[in-house]
Amino acid sequence: MKTVRPVVWGVSAVLAAAAMPAQAGDTFQRVDFYGAWTQVDGQAGARDQDGWGGGLRIVGGKRVGFFGDLQGSYAAVERKAAGVRDQLDFGDYRAGLGWGFPAFGAVGFAQLKAEYVSLQFKDRAAGSRDHQDGFGVHVQLEQDIAGTFGLRASVGYVNVEDAQGPELTLGYHWVPDTFGVFTEFRWMSLDAKHGPGEFETVTVRAGFRVPFGGSRQAF
Repeated sequence: MKTVRPVVWGVSAVLAAAAMPAQAGDTFQRVDFYGAWTQVDGQAGARDQDGWGGGLRIVGGKRVGFFGDLQGSYAAVERKAAGVRDQLDFGDYRAGLGWGFPAFGAVGFAQLKAEYVSLQFKDRAAGSRDHQDGFGVHVQLEQDIAGTFGLRASVGYVNVEDAQGPELTLGYHWVPDTFGVFTEFRWMSLDAKHGPGEFETVTVRAGFRVPFGGSRQAF
């Protein structure tokens, strides 16, 4: 229930932002579908765990003004700890709100975003579950390079129940018409709040971008 409620808020925010009047700025709405390779280090003392998964992201609002951002991803990560191989299910779910404003002249935009973050783990061999809920804050920048092609960067901070630390995202998109592609690199490194320990993820995403209504180019 702790996870469902923020997700419902996030869906409502995306729909409300997409419905705002046009004078607040150029509108955008889009859905991203992607596959992802994820590496997880530090969970339960294991190292170099990696596997494949995928996710969905829905974003809508104003390039200059209010926007909502809802995203979720899942990866089945194989790990080796104490000579035994098993599988760790890792989920990363977020619901965010933010404000966009112009940057870098007419072809660039910046966004400030705050989000609810839920990191969830399931150890299939042990049958155990864990989840870390908290928040993230991010500064996002996008630069349109050649009309349908653009670059994106984001620097942020994530704080969950037992850990906190930085997050960095780099990516590009190419959306020539009503259908496009994108790829993204995300690195998150969290240090334990109580005693030694760290948790780090590296994720590479690639998938399809489907804009609907408003501008094709947006975060």
